[in-house]
Amino acid sequence: MKKKTVGIGVALVTASVVVTALLVSSFYTAQLLQVWGRVGITLETHSIHCTVTFYQDGEVVYRFHHPGNVTDIGDNQTLYWLFGDPAMTEGTYASNVTYISIGNQGTLNDASTQLPGEWNRTLATIEYQTQSQLNLTCTFYPDNGGPYTADCIGLNYAASGDGNLWAYDILDEVTGIDETFTIDVDFQVSTGHA
Repeated sequence: MKKKTVGIGVALVTASVVVTALLVSSFYTAQLLQVWGRVGITLETHSIHCTVTFYQDGEVVYRFHHPGNVTDIGDNQTLYWLFGDPAMTEGTYASNVTYISIGNQGTLNDASTQLPGEWNRTLATIEYQTQSQLNLTCTFYPDNGGPYTADCIGLNYAASGDGNLWAYDILDEVTGIDETFTIDVDFQVSTGHA
């Protein structure tokens, strides 16, 4: 009789564990993760720093270094990755955030999905990548369609379009940007592990 009771007890415990695992995994759906970013439950990137250097005819005219911000899109993408979305392994997570954009009229916040007044977006070079660090760089070569104005910079998932801004930074406005300028951008992202 004791073996039968123990066997039934083990079966009940096993069934409880399986049911709990199914409930927990269904709890962390993509829909819920998107809601989390909107209600302030986030796994923020602890450190995003952006350095932007503007050169005109080879001379530095402006240098900016400042901590950046993660958007709700970036928060949600980070959650997908951390909770093991099979499409968001370390490699794809890092390689998806490889486009740097520059824009004007930088009214940005966590809900922003694209830089306002974006006038260029280019593929960045991954200079350094580990599980908790990513360093992306690029150089913009403005064309003769200017003059342009710049006051915001962004990290994006795609080469163009709206809805893929992962992080951004706002800088002091630089005006009169034309083909005599080059603009070097360096985004350094590091995440903390609890």
